[in-house]
Amino acid sequence: MFASLCARAGVEPQHFSSRNDLPCGSTIGPISAARVGIPTVDVGNPMLSMHSCRELAGAADVAPMIEVLRGFLGG
Repeated sequence: MFASLCARAGVEPQHFSSRNDLPCGSTIGPISAARVGIPTVDVGNPMLSMHSCRELAGAADVAPMIEVLRGFLGG
């Protein structure tokens, strides 16, 4: 669904997968999504409060995300 929203907005999504052979931290998002019982997707731009400065999204990532969310929310 998210890929379709990106395509309609003319936005190329970024794909990322963590390596499962390296330890890493996690957020509550994947844990709670597994228990909700509805399809979910983890999307969004990283925030300074959650990630180190080396992981921050570029300023150019904000506008495409807004366009995709406008399509999803009907705005």
